[in-house]
Amino acid sequence: MNKLFFKFSLSLVLLINTIIFIVFFPSLIDVVEEWLFPLFFIYFILDSFSVMFPRFNDSIYSSKMEASKFMEVPDYDQTKLKELAKHNNKISIIIFFLYASLIICIGFLYKFIDFLDEKYIYLVFFALNFADYFCIMIWCPFRSWFLKNTCCNTCRISNWDRIMKFSILIFIPNIYTITIFILGVLIFLYWEYNHFRYPERFYRISNQLLWCTNCDKVTCGKQHKKKD
Repeated sequence: MNKLFFKFSLSLVLLINTIIFIVFFPSLIDVVEEWLFPLFFIYFILDSFSVMFPRFNDSIYSSKMEASKFMEVPDYDQTKLKELAKHNNKISIIIFFLYASLIICIGFLYKFIDFLDEKYIYLVFFALNFADYFCIMIWCPFRSWFLKNTCCNTCRISNWDRIMKFSILIFIPNIYTITIFILGVLIFLYWEYNHFRYPERFYRISNQLLWCTNCDKVTCGKQHKKKD
């Protein structure tokens, strides 16, 4: 089974199970939190480590920042690359603040509305986790509405996914939530450092690996498959 398809399916199962427990078995949430959630978070920790270490990361969209994934386009236009990177940086900043505002609003509601307890933060987390793989496998609003990239392999923010879905967990701090949030921050910072230092690795204009002819297919925008 394809790794991404497995993660997509697992994210859906986790979301559905969380909804079932909240709706039909709310009294068992404490039991689930004590025994099952630690197992889930160990999975997320291992999954994050698989992104951080190139040896275990074979997906182009999440490993293109590595030197080993750079196939230089001969005589590429460096001026155009700088303009493209600058343009995408501006859009990325907008996305960052819009998304951060959403997370802060959810956290504000959780803190000040008594009805909303920890189980709803877990629900939001598993919903965001499912949304992450939905964006990769089916449709991505960041791609369609903001960045206009052709597929995940050419996405400016494809490794923001961990910090985006882990950030909601800072409102229910414990050893597991803090650990994966820190991992999400580290992945985000490493990604941003490499984009700042080596922008040529992130764009088709300079990196042949991102061309459709070299695509790993699962993450490619199929409607653009014959381009490049």
